[in-house]
Amino acid sequence: MLAGNWPVTAAAATDSLILSGELNVQLNRLRYADADGRARVLNRLDSSASNIRFKGTESLGDDLSASFYVSAGLRTDTGTGGFCNRECFVQLAGPAGAIKLGRVLPIYDDVSLPWYFIEIQGNHNPIALWANCGNGAGMDRGCMDAFITAVRYDTPTWGGFSGSVSVADLSTDLQREKGSSHAYSGGMQYRQGALYLGVAAQKQVDTRYAGARDHGLTLSMEWKGPVTVGLGLERLSYRVAAGGTLTRDYAGLLLSRTWGAQTVWGNAGRAFSGRGSAGPEAVVNNVRRQSQSGASMFSLGYTTRLSKLTKLYAFHNLIVNDRRSRYSFDTSTSAALGTGRRVSSLVVGMSKKF
Repeated sequence: MLAGNWPVTAAAATDSLILSGELNVQLNRLRYADADGRARVLNRLDSSASNIRFKGTESLGDDLSASFYVSAGLRTDTGTGGFCNRECFVQLAGPAGAIKLGRVLPIYDDVSLPWYFIEIQGNHNPIALWANCGNGAGMDRGCMDAFITAVRYDTPTWGGFSGSVSVADLSTDLQREKGSSHAYSGGMQYRQGALYLGVAAQKQVDTRYAGARDHGLTLSMEWKGPVTVGLGLERLSYRVAAGGTLTRDYAGLLLSRTWGAQTVWGNAGRAFSGRGSAGPEAVVNNVRRQSQSGASMFSLGYTTRLSKLTKLYAFHNLIVNDRRSRYSFDTSTSAALGTGRRVSSLVVGMSKKF
């Protein structure tokens, strides 16, 4: 038995199976300049945020429960998709906390969500700067991809505080010998009324190459008032194969204001130039150990909700690269984007949840 966002009586009165999801389709106009300075325009239809989700929960007694969660991406623009290409796990929860096994996101992503706003991946995508994710690299290889083979433990909440740790075998995702690449993530969150505080760290072992040691540390704050304010800081550190380390800092700001069914939001982020003990030729994705190799990103958007499940939206994004940088939204623009060039996107779309 299935019900859209509503529990349904199964074998026992406390068991439930929930079906939910979203069809999110948008028109996107990308503008950028190539290496020769020629203006390029790319118009496309996207549906990367569309998904369908199944969640089932069974009460085991003594405040214990067992559940599963299956998420599948839906691409109305290409007719493709697949089960478990997003989060997909089983969970055992009780008074001592919860353990998830399967494909799960780490707390590193949870802590950052309050201050980097993603309306649509690839179109408005601060992760192109945050976590050095553009072009399919970063702290967890693709950054929005959940860990495929992972275990995550979440503590109970005490006085607004909670914590989480996870470990993952990334070998399958990286198409390497089983057990050859790992990621470790841990952090704490605090929620009290309108205030949110978070801190998380992540370490990756042998992901970019054998012997690689990559580290990320992120701090975030959110306050929900008449104007919601989100702030975030991040430091990435990479061991370079040729020797030395490459470090990069990032700072982000989110402002949003909601009245009635309307929301206006703005996002600004700055990826600073790389530095460290590595040589000047050191490069990890978009991070370079050179001056003027950073980038700034600015976004402004508007959303109107036609109902609890339906919304229309529009937003504009701009990445301003420094003279030696090539940050972009996704791989569709990164290959041809010239160094030091700007790239922008103008998006209008509709989301229908069920």
